[in-house]
Amino acid sequence: MFKKVVLPLIAAVILAVSLSGTALAAEGDEPGRIKARGEVIAVDPVAGKFRVENKEGEVFTFFVNENTSFRGLDSLTEMQVGWKAGVAAREVGGKFWAVLVIAGEPLDLHQVRGRVVGVNTSAGKFSIETPSGEELRFFVDERTRYGGQISSLEELEEGMGAGVVYKGHSEGKLIAVGLVAGHAPDLVKARGEITAVEPRLGKFEILTAGGERMRFSVDENTRYQGQLTSLDEMQVGWKAAVAAREEDGQLTAVLVIAGIRPEPVRAQGLIVGVDPAAGTFRLEKADGSVLTFFVNERTTYKGQASGISELKEGMRAGVGGFENQDGNLVARVVLTGTPPDERPEIIRARGIIKTVNPGAEKFQLEKSDGSVLTVYVDGRTGYRGQVSDFDGLEKGMRVGFAGYVDSDGKITARLVIAGNPRSDRQRGEGPAPEIDTPREDRIQIPLT
Repeated sequence: MFKKVVLPLIAAVILAVSLSGTALAAEGDEPGRIKARGEVIAVDPVAGKFRVENKEGEVFTFFVNENTSFRGLDSLTEMQVGWKAGVAAREVGGKFWAVLVIAGEPLDLHQVRGRVVGVNTSAGKFSIETPSGEELRFFVDERTRYGGQISSLEELEEGMGAGVVYKGHSEGKLIAVGLVAGHAPDLVKARGEITAVEPRLGKFEILTAGGERMRFSVDENTRYQGQLTSLDEMQVGWKAAVAAREEDGQLTAVLVIAGIRPEPVRAQGLIVGVDPAAGTFRLEKADGSVLTFFVNERTTYKGQASGISELKEGMRAGVGGFENQDGNLVARVVLTGTPPDERPEIIRARGIIKTVNPGAEKFQLEKSDGSVLTVYVDGRTGYRGQVSDFDGLEKGMRVGFAGYVDSDGKITARLVIAGNPRSDRQRGEGPAPEIDTPREDRIQIPLT
């Protein structure tokens, strides 16, 4: 078993190294966890939640419960805005539930990670090589704290992955305040469908997508995520992801993530209500039914809105998401746009080119009834027939176009099909076919 030493008081030590991904499987680096590091910007102990903003400006809302572990503080009531925090969480029901929270006041410390390349216990120092190839030397003292698979400098080995929190010394030395190091275990990872469960024997079996049957044992150290907290709750037919260690040919699960895959939901309609504070909006479908969707930090937006605060009643929206265990609809993608009655009017016409004005990027088309349309083109206009661009248009050509009329009455072509009638027909042939003009039932015109 890995040796673990809690690093009390120096929250920044753990924050810097246990969530950095360097090596510290012994600190609970489980696959499938959501991790965030940054500054605490809001704390609500009554609601059991807090918010962290990372250096990219992303804001995460985390909830805590009786299963949340704290380091650097005893509970959420001690947390303060402005503290630095690192969080490992799992997503359940569209919410991020914190498994581990490490937080504390910002300290004048630095952090680095790398591979141990030298250890001198008698001199109380060690060296690591960073991912960039730089070699750094650190000294330890009686205040240095240890974690991961080591509890002292004597247990540190070359080749281990290490995370170091350090401070500068007046003599120019780097003093290690915290050192977490260890060998990352080689784990067997598999995904598939659960085909057998034997709680009394502490075993279960999955069938992978490749058709391989894999049998796993569990023990008191096996951790569970998803829709179960123990092997007793596992059910045949569930989907599962497993990380296991192999010993003497037997696979023992270190982590099991299992459950029923969320039911996907897709809907489109008009937004009839928005509640940013609650993180919800209501969508009325064409059949008159209304769906309430929840959003969270993982919801993405496309179209006319970049967040829930920009959603407005009357907007047309398409939503892709899922129904969680609580029966709530959680939006993963929200696409918004203008209702059809506010979109530009589509126009199609054909006739003979009367004039061409390259400087203004427009031409005049005379229809068979003698009316004349002025048609503009732009960089998105496509061409077919005997022309490949605007420069190929000539007075007298037969032309058909499809485009739209904007709010100012300006006609812009999205597709122009033009050419001259054939003059090399043999006697007895029928009339030259007209230029193939757009038909509403076979052509789609992008308007945005």
